[in-house]
Amino acid sequence: MIEPSLPEQSPVELYNSRQFDIFSHISGRTYRVFVFKPDCAPPPSGYPVVVATDGNMAFPIMATVDATFSLTGHAAIVVCIGYPTDDPMKLFSLRNRDLTPPTPTSGLPQRPGQPPPNPEDYGGSEPFYRFLVEELRPLIAQMYPVDANEQALYGHSIAGLFTLWVLFNHPESFRSFVASSPAIWWNNRALLYDVPAFARNIESGEAAPRALLLVGSREQDVPPVLPPSINDAIAEKIGFLPSAIRNFVGKLFIKKMMRDWRMIDNARDLAAQLQQLKGAPGYSVRFHAFDGDDHLTALPASIGHALAFALKYFGE
Repeated sequence: MIEPSLPEQSPVELYNSRQFDIFSHISGRTYRVFVFKPDCAPPPSGYPVVVATDGNMAFPIMATVDATFSLTGHAAIVVCIGYPTDDPMKLFSLRNRDLTPPTPTSGLPQRPGQPPPNPEDYGGSEPFYRFLVEELRPLIAQMYPVDANEQALYGHSIAGLFTLWVLFNHPESFRSFVASSPAIWWNNRALLYDVPAFARNIESGEAAPRALLLVGSREQDVPPVLPPSINDAIAEKIGFLPSAIRNFVGKLFIKKMMRDWRMIDNARDLAAQLQQLKGAPGYSVRFHAFDGDDHLTALPASIGHALAFALKYFGE
């Protein structure tokens, strides 16, 4: 039997997409920026802009979904910020500093099987925010016709925490904010201390942002597959016991963590609190839980909702 010859292969390219690296003089870090430009013509005021973190991971999904929106004649410039590396572990390490507010050592999470956290790897939310609005935003405006009044910020997980932090501390900086599965639990929910000042800004009419909080309905359940770091840490401690017992112990640990983190409850409670604020026209807060999704599968689900929210696809 003659073996079929393999077809010629080439790297996958994303339609209408570009990337470039940029050094930030504010944060002192180099970022990889991914940009998608839709096929449809820009409105007279320019394209809306959706800015997303975790660009290495989120950009392919967001660009593809936005290309579908362009078929309606109304889509956004998608700008996703990542890092010049393809190493997944390095990506997660780099993002921690940019996406977290200043945090005491006692508030940093200790991961099972991992070395103690380094405080220098956290707490850079303000410089990263300034990079987005002071360095990157003007550059994108030079490259594309954009609407300065229709800019949205999206983030998932720790990046959802960052999105809420920007909302509370710089509510005028974006028109819309989408926090997907936000890590409100971070540092004993210290983010919530920012709510009173934010409430004063809203009720005085100084800012009137739009906000969408998203979460998976199974984010407080034990995931079907335990993270390798959990399995490795448990095996190191009680490796002499049968695997079924080690798996049981691991699920107990995860169950406690899910109970402490309150991913769904925190997001729902915060949304309800923000919805009670009496703001100026244009201020709105929405909440949505994806039925049957956990922290992992809520990510792709949230991207479509984020674009629809930014584009006002379902109306105000």
